[in-house]
Amino acid sequence: WNKNSMPLNPQLQNIREQVDANSARLLEICAGLSEAQLAWRPAETKWSIAENLLHLERTAQIFFPIIDRAIEDARRQGWLSEGPFKLGLMGNIFVKYTEPPPKLRLKAPKLVRVSFDGPAAAALPRFLASQEQFNQRLENANGIDIARARIISPFASFIRMSLFALFSVFPAHERRHVWQASNVRRDLPA
Repeated sequence: WNKNSMPLNPQLQNIREQVDANSARLLEICAGLSEAQLAWRPAETKWSIAENLLHLERTAQIFFPIIDRAIEDARRQGWLSEGPFKLGLMGNIFVKYTEPPPKLRLKAPKLVRVSFDGPAAAALPRFLASQEQFNQRLENANGIDIARARIISPFASFIRMSLFALFSVFPAHERRHVWQASNVRRDLPA
């Protein structure tokens, strides 16, 4: 069985298109901004454009090993399927919760709070690289039963969800931070 010989499952393709649209939108938001503008915070408690990008990159890096394990486990178990896959109640709740604008504001878990470790201008390339890494994982998951494959959240062990739900939450979470970054761009001092 060769995962590369088959086209990407339509549901995974849809997630990939959402992720790519988020990348394109963040490229637009960052276009022409200086180092100072990328690092500017509208308030002490709000993130800059660069911090939003670094948060997304950090979140992805934390989840990549978890995604990889879920894919490997599903292949080892022989859990293969072309779908279609259902999100289920909890998956739908997680996706709706993460979509912008936030209905409930919670502090980001400590694991994914960011601090600058380099120039603000490096945030966009780091984010875009993580997007490519995420898309590679969508391809790696092609052909497995992503509704049956499960992950445990690194933020709270009682949160368990299907790989399909996690994949669906990713672009929704990104849209929340695209929305935040676009608000920061709108409010940049002249």
